[in-house]
Amino acid sequence: MPEAGGQVPLVAAAGDGAGRVRWRPWVAYAMAWLGIGLWLGINVVIGHRNSGSRIPAWEPMCWELSSAVVVAVLAIGIFRFERRHPLSGRDWLRRVPLHLAAAIVFSLLHTLGMVGLRKLVYALVGEHYEFGDPLLGFAYELQKDLISYALIAGACVAWRAQRARRERELAVLQLERDLGQARLAQLTAQIEPHFMFNTLNAISNRMHEDVEAADRMIAALAVLMRVALSETGDARVRVVDDVVWLERYFELMRERFRGKLETQVEVEPAARDARIPRLLLQPLVENAFEHGLASGRGRVQVTIGANDATVFCTVEDDGRGLAPGYEPGVGLTNVRHRLELMYPGRHRFSIGPGRIAGTRIEIELPFERDA
Repeated sequence: MPEAGGQVPLVAAAGDGAGRVRWRPWVAYAMAWLGIGLWLGINVVIGHRNSGSRIPAWEPMCWELSSAVVVAVLAIGIFRFERRHPLSGRDWLRRVPLHLAAAIVFSLLHTLGMVGLRKLVYALVGEHYEFGDPLLGFAYELQKDLISYALIAGACVAWRAQRARRERELAVLQLERDLGQARLAQLTAQIEPHFMFNTLNAISNRMHEDVEAADRMIAALAVLMRVALSETGDARVRVVDDVVWLERYFELMRERFRGKLETQVEVEPAARDARIPRLLLQPLVENAFEHGLASGRGRVQVTIGANDATVFCTVEDDGRGLAPGYEPGVGLTNVRHRLELMYPGRHRFSIGPGRIAGTRIEIELPFERDA
């Protein structure tokens, strides 16, 4: 036997909660039909009072509530029947005769059910309920029941159409999300080969000038690749993690342009744990070397700050600046496209002249961190 305070009460409680959730729609359904019956009954009572009739109020309430209860039960059957023989889609007109027959059966069951309930209630209070002529009474109920059947069947068609439209919308959203993720993965994957080709080309050129320097560059590249392989491949990483890659890249560039290059990376404490796109910074710096510091002589400064809502990334060099008619290369183009996919309408990307000389790239992103 489990000890007091064990897990059995918790399991039972969880089961009770699931049961309550499962029954809530049915309770709401029953309450809705009960409300309809009460509303109709009250209106009949008011009508009799206005006409001067002395009929007891419980009788009209019994009539309307009995009718509503039976219709509530039969409506479930209509829903299932209409789902099996839908009044929509291809050839729905061929299924109309089936529903006409079903409407007559519905009216017959509705009439028998409500009369039976009324006789039972009247007998319990010591009275007798008289329905009148059966054929005339059934004909009277039939013309109302045909309208009731049409309204219920129409509600089923509308509900199914709304559900199908919602499912299509969700499918489109999922497809757009999948395509966006695939495009994002493609753009991210393109950056790394682009970087590799440029680095290997630089090592090849350095090999003819200084073999030892080229050897050190290969060693720095190996460290950089080890860092890359140790990453999880997530689309977003912490600022401090992306800066690790950037520092390794700077080591490689300082080795390539030994004694000519000055680099600086400043990360505000508030920005250290912010999440930014993986490999966001390195293509920005690579653009500075390609278009501003082709000779390797100069200074590159990276600054990352943040407030409660925004992360600010700035890459600035003191090189020759942007040439007339400048067009962003693969790296910057991919960065821009990734930002559009990841932060549509919620980011800023700008490239222009530096404050004194060279080029300045600024990026603003929504502040995100690990949950």
